[in-house]
Amino acid sequence: MQPSWMSSKFYRTTEWIWRLCYVNLLWLLVTTLGLFFLGVLPATAAMFTIFRKWLRGDTEISIFRTFIESIKKDFLKINLLGLILAFLGYILYFNYQYLGIVEGIQHTVISIGWYTGVFIFSIILLYIFPVYVHFEMKLFQYFKTAFVVGLVNPLALITLIISLGLTGYIFYLVPGLIPFFGASLIGFLVMWAAHLSFERIERKKEKLEESRAKNETVEE
Repeated sequence: MQPSWMSSKFYRTTEWIWRLCYVNLLWLLVTTLGLFFLGVLPATAAMFTIFRKWLRGDTEISIFRTFIESIKKDFLKINLLGLILAFLGYILYFNYQYLGIVEGIQHTVISIGWYTGVFIFSIILLYIFPVYVHFEMKLFQYFKTAFVVGLVNPLALITLIISLGLTGYIFYLVPGLIPFFGASLIGFLVMWAAHLSFERIERKKEKLEESRAKNETVEE
């Protein structure tokens, strides 16, 4: 007879597999209904909203209702954020094309700037959605905060890159998984790494507040 803890563990595992699949199907549906360009960013923000709640312990939420409410709330703002990201990406692409027609010291200088820009843009791109659903701030503040969150916990960033690489390899071996887990699994890994960074920032903030409180007590 199978131990109860094994059956319970199996149930929980299948439940989480189903949840990730359900979120991914919702993401695909909204992205398709929005003809991709208008749907992909609101759907992605909604997906990260759900993952944030799960990681913070709120696992019994209504996935569908939370997804739809997030889309209604963030549709215009997140698409505007996406336009800014697309513009920054175009600048990097333009500079890459320009590298092909310059030589010498100018090529070296522009190359250094380009690689630096790609590094910064890649981190922002990884963390912009977790930051967006976690903080309420002005539009351009999200970019700076996403970069800081990515750098504050380099171990989480490295682990995330390795995890995404392994996930991509699994999808390469079994492409049939992509329609069911492509977006949700990648999104969950990114939100998990960001969540670790958020917790680290909170701990540092608490230590600073404790230190400040002690200093004020000593001065009194």
